[in-house]
Amino acid sequence: MRIVEQIPHPDFRLLIYATDNQFIVEIEAGPMRQAYRFSKERFPTVEAVKSCIQSEWIEAVRGHFNGMYVDWKKTWE
Repeated sequence: MRIVEQIPHPDFRLLIYATDNQFIVEIEAGPMRQAYRFSKERFPTVEAVKSCIQSEWIEAVRGHFNGMYVDWKKTWE
């Protein structure tokens, strides 16, 4: 697995990794990380994967991170 691109974003660290048969979009915010897999059969290029990274999707991911943070915080309070 290798990093093929880092996408600038003011709130998240967005990386795209490539393997033999998929791309992995990794999104990091503070102590949490999410990864999404994109099959190269359906998304053959990095540009095809990047076309999926829209503001609406990023906002949905933000919502997931907020929920993850609340759950994580409950474990140490």
